[in-house]
Formats: sequence, C-alpha cells, structure tokens
Amino acid sequence: MKGIHLGKKLLSALILSGIIFSSPLVAKNEAKGKLANISNRIGKGQWTIVEAWHHKCSVCMGSMPAMVKSIGTYPNTKVIGISLDGDARIAQRVIRKYHINFPTIMSNVTEFNAYVKKVANKKLTGVPTYMIFSPQGKVVAYQSGKITPPQLRNFILKLGKKG
Repeated sequence: MKGIHLGKKLLSALILSGIIFSSPLVAKNEAKGKLANISNRIGKGQWTIVEAWHHKCSVCMGSMPAMVKSIGTYPNTKVIGISLDGDARIAQRVIRKYHINFPTIMSNVTEFNAYVKKVANKKLTGVPTYMIFSPQGKVVAYQSGKITPPQLRNFILKLGKKG
C-alpha cells in the first residue's frame, strides 16, 4: 500500500483555502491557533521524529494508531506531527479520532515542501513523510512512505550507539 502523492489538484485546493504560512514552517500549532515554529522544537538534546500526514492518505491514517500507541517508547525522543491538510477543522477531526498525543503543527504542502528543501535538500513526494533529527538538531534521515514504530525505534537506537 502506498501513500498519496500530492498532485496539482490537491495543491491548488490547499492554496485556495487561504491557509499559507511563512517559512521556516511557522504554522498554527496543535490546531489551536497558536503560532509555532518547528525549528524551535527540533533537537535540544533529544531525537526528534517529524511525521507529515494528510487525512486523505490511507497509509497515514492506517499507521496513526500505532504511532500514537508508541509515544513514550522511543529513547530520548519527541514526535511532532505535521498536518498537511491546510484546514484546521479537518486536522482537529483527525487528532480527535485517533487521539493523537503528540504536538501537531498545521501546515500545507507548499510550506512543508519549502521546509524539506531547506533542511534536507529533498523534495516532498508524498505522505506520510518522516524526518529524523539528531539531538543536536541535524536532519539524519528523510523518507516518504510507511515506517513502523519499531523501525523508527531501532533506527534511533542504532544512531544513538554510534554517537
């Protein structure tokens, strides 16, 4: 099963929604209207997993319960969700439905793609997309597609042993 790829139709719908935020990924935080800057949440002595998702992505929604259940099982790690829905009401429904227990920043495809290009020198190709940042705030991994919580945990444990 593959995640959705963000085509022109979806991108146009998000742009028309009027929810475009300025880089570096300053967006409505936790769907409550507070401004958040993802760069202020990365690193600070902890590993950081950033998971970008969209409500129409069956892989994203299918793997969300496992991600929620895994919170607290990663060593020295925090998780930040990025809703690419561009609509706080949709994101809030997803947050409630899946009982998402990690901070979720509201964004959109255009803004998050610009962020990915800036920090990982990559292009957003679909969702879910995962970025892993070291405790020093450096991006150490970027991947679109399904990743399980045990795979994330093992990757972080392996990197942590290296140093």
